[in-house]
Amino acid sequence: MQYQKDYYHFVCSFLDKYDYDSLEFRHSYHYSGNLGFLYSKEETIFKVWSPVVKNIEVLSYGIWQEEIEIPQEPLEVWPMQKLEKGVWQVKLKGDQHLLIYRLRVTYDNDEQRITLDPYSVATTVNGGHSVVIDLDQTQPDNWNSRRMDFTRSVDAIIYEMSIRDFTIFPDTDIEHKGKFLGLTESGRTNAEGLPVGLDYLSSLGITHVQLMPFYDFATVNEEHATLEYNWGYDPANYNVPDGSFATNPYNPLTRIREAKSMIQALHDRDLRVIMDVVYNHVYDVATHPFTVLVPGYYFRHTEDGELANGTFCGNEVATERSMVSKYITDSVLYWAREYNLDGFRFDLLGIIDVFTMRTIREQIDRIDPSIIILGEGWNMGDVLPEILRSTADRSRMLRGIGFFNDQFRNSIRGNVFDKYTKGFAAGGETDSLFLDYSLLSERYARPGQMIQYAAAHDNYTLFDQIASSLPRRSYEEYERRQNLANSMVLLSQGVAFIHSGQEFMRTKFGDPNSYNSPDSVNQVVWPETNRYTVDYFKALVEFRKNNPEFHYRSFREILNNVQVDFLSDHLIKIKIKSLKKNSKEFWVFFNSYEGFSPTLMDAGEYLIYFADNGFFIDQPKKLELTEGSNMINISPLSTFLVQKIKSY
Repeated sequence: MQYQKDYYHFVCSFLDKYDYDSLEFRHSYHYSGNLGFLYSKEETIFKVWSPVVKNIEVLSYGIWQEEIEIPQEPLEVWPMQKLEKGVWQVKLKGDQHLLIYRLRVTYDNDEQRITLDPYSVATTVNGGHSVVIDLDQTQPDNWNSRRMDFTRSVDAIIYEMSIRDFTIFPDTDIEHKGKFLGLTESGRTNAEGLPVGLDYLSSLGITHVQLMPFYDFATVNEEHATLEYNWGYDPANYNVPDGSFATNPYNPLTRIREAKSMIQALHDRDLRVIMDVVYNHVYDVATHPFTVLVPGYYFRHTEDGELANGTFCGNEVATERSMVSKYITDSVLYWAREYNLDGFRFDLLGIIDVFTMRTIREQIDRIDPSIIILGEGWNMGDVLPEILRSTADRSRMLRGIGFFNDQFRNSIRGNVFDKYTKGFAAGGETDSLFLDYSLLSERYARPGQMIQYAAAHDNYTLFDQIASSLPRRSYEEYERRQNLANSMVLLSQGVAFIHSGQEFMRTKFGDPNSYNSPDSVNQVVWPETNRYTVDYFKALVEFRKNNPEFHYRSFREILNNVQVDFLSDHLIKIKIKSLKKNSKEFWVFFNSYEGFSPTLMDAGEYLIYFADNGFFIDQPKKLELTEGSNMINISPLSTFLVQKIKSY
């Protein structure tokens, strides 16, 4: 509580003096130009926005060099000149590449505080100092350009993963375990000789890799990264890659080069990269540059001046204020341009206002309209008016932005907060509305806004929940139920989203929130990939990609061509027709019953692609049904998928 009191006493005078939400403040101080440093070999220009302080100085700590200790006190001090709109500027002649610097702020009462540049793109170890860099010197060899061949978000198959989890397992020959470079290595195997890391990832057939936070976060000491674990949802420096993933966290260039090398390696395998971003709160609000430079402006407060806490992380960023919105937009555009990223997943998207998200979407479209934007569109907080929150209910105001469909998730697996509840895949009662596309079309403007998933990094893994709700069952049963759940994700309309390891029944040993649990809990255990479920998953991915009928691009197409019937509590039938008349017609049955489920089908000839927990992608089996003998039995705990090729 002392932390909150110190913050409150510091900012209260500013909140009393300035009406940050007024049109007058916005008109007087909104600045639309570039901020941070603008580097050239001839000069570097520093620009800082801080309209409520008396003075700002740039403190120089010299030029960064290997094995040279950074001095405690600044070597030089350069006063900044105040310009219009609350912007401060100073120009330094000469080549300032690798200049180490901080900002010193003086308030009207002559109190001083030192902070980093909020627009830092490079820092020293653990974010101690900002660093000027020549970004041209951070490009890896053959740095590629963005691929423009992906056009529709609904065609995406997104695979969420942690850089560290995916490469840290000790029994592989990955050299750079837990690092950016670990995802650049090819030809790596586990103790059984099976492919791991990059090779395994590219073998799945997915289209997008969603990387959990790799910007600079606060809770892992970069100098001893293996001694601590954290997912990284605790932002420090938004525009800097985290040094815990770098082979040399002390060198400000290394983390940037290696992050780009990782992205390039994924691009070279035709895998697009989505970055997990957390603009809804910061880790340390009292010492963050936002607070030091413009006290109280960047965060929401209750009527009594206390920090709002709709994020349940101690603070929430006031995105509705114009310079906060500009900062977030600038940051996203920087990552998109400088790192050639292909998408952004927004943590707690509902905390961010709709106008900021609309601006980001519009600006991103100018770079590449195929860049995916998705997020957790939950209705959270009570300071920002509900109508301004970027929730799924605002989908028509937020075209081109996707939202996680929790109704779909909970219907398949059960309540994620109670591992003993059963969803459809575990044989429990299911809300039939989760596949009612007529109702879904009222919530989402387009199918590409529905992120259909059964698991993500939060909560229990899918396997842990199924195993907990159905204890002491056979391995074969768990395998069949896992394949059933995965098939429901990959064969449903919308965007398919997979949590890493979901394809091989990944466990976290019942840990429901492993954000700071050790590697022994979070790591991908690579021998587990030697499972039939992986091959089944690959077949589902291949089938989905080859048949656009399973990811229609508009609700009109879905409503005209997709028919869903709940034949019983445990049997779902979906009939899907091609857009072209007299063309493909698919029948899909999901059976969560532990026994056979009989059902009638039309007389005719069919090709079987999935049946009895098996798949026949390359050589589908033939099925012939005649009038009077067209009752079939759907195998227990399985997906039955056929294509009708002839009617009788």
